[in-house]
Amino acid sequence: MGRRGAAGVSGRRVPIANLAVGQRRLDGALAHYLVRVLRLRAGDAFIAFDATSLHEADATAVWADDDSITVRFGAPREAAVRTSRGLTWIQGLAKADKCDAVVRDATELGATRVVVVATRRSVVKLERERSEARRARWARIAEQAARQSGRSDVPLVDAPCPWPEALERVDSVDARFCLWEGAVDPLAAPLFDALARSVPLAFACGPEGGLDAGEVSQARARGWTLVTLGPRMLRTETVAAAVLGAVQVWTGLFERSTH
Repeated sequence: MGRRGAAGVSGRRVPIANLAVGQRRLDGALAHYLVRVLRLRAGDAFIAFDATSLHEADATAVWADDDSITVRFGAPREAAVRTSRGLTWIQGLAKADKCDAVVRDATELGATRVVVVATRRSVVKLERERSEARRARWARIAEQAARQSGRSDVPLVDAPCPWPEALERVDSVDARFCLWEGAVDPLAAPLFDALARSVPLAFACGPEGGLDAGEVSQARARGWTLVTLGPRMLRTETVAAAVLGAVQVWTGLFERSTH
């Protein structure tokens, strides 16, 4: 299908705040993305989405130069793809770009909040300045992943914090699961029950080397359920995709059964 066919339009999604019918001139970083990255020209179509209002609209480039672009927006509508429940992922700070992959996967699979935490076995240590720079990077990755996966909402990415603080940030009404290789109970049964009750979900995962006994005790004392994924040892950057993928599949089954 050609560049302006339906498949091409659905693949071009751009976050734009305050959507309204009519024409608007865009400049700055947003115009740079539309003109230089997407290479939009007059007549090219895309979908604009507002992550705050959870609306989207068909949009068409009217005119563009190197520094700005004029866009015509159609009537905003409720976003077709958005997360239906609160879904928090707490990730132990890992080496290299592993947390980048976790943020990307968690966003694509419906997380509404991602918190990267410092644990005792985290090899990487972040000072305050580096911590904010890393959070900004993860927020950009989350926005890009939301756009590419068709979501019209973008998960909140918290600044890195200590493990106990992250556990406290999750509401006690959520179904909270601490993923630990030393746990006895499998995740499947309590997760299935939580999905059936349509409650918000939260998961916590350690870095390379997992969580130590003190951190596990802190989670248990705060009401988190200790669960295992089974006998296979997964890499820390793989766990989010495995768990949240199961959540998406099972959620689809429950939604089908209620319609």
